[in-house]
Amino acid sequence: PGPAREAALARLELVADSFLSVSTPVQVAAPTLLARLPELQARAAGYTVKVGKFPFRALGRALTLNATDGFVKVIADAEHELILGVRMVGPNVSDLISEAVLAIEMGAQLEDLAASIHPHPTLSEALAEAAEVALERAIHLYQPRSKSK
Repeated sequence: PGPAREAALARLELVADSFLSVSTPVQVAAPTLLARLPELQARAAGYTVKVGKFPFRALGRALTLNATDGFVKVIADAEHELILGVRMVGPNVSDLISEAVLAIEMGAQLEDLAASIHPHPTLSEALAEAAEVALERAIHLYQPRSKSK
């Protein structure tokens, strides 16, 4: 909390006004949903971004459903870790998008998603796992150490 975070939220509102909050599910091999800013548009708007992508193939519930095609991708402002957008592809993502929209609308940061309890095994764990990837502390997915560490 503070002036820097408020400025980041105000900037997000200005940029995001030209985007729909949630896109309509696209009927392709796997449903696709997008909340707020996609990665390329966030970069084009001047953000330096942190991106965390968690594949369904590493998710216990997706394995039990034999539905491992898909992922959750979280896009955040690198400086404030404010969530700018979420992309979801895969089974039942229409059941998962509400949490992403809430996180964006309330001005959540990556830590807010990562620290929220997600029951196991569920598909909703993918959102927290993607935030963990962006924070470079994923434990359920191999992640090479950043050169800055």
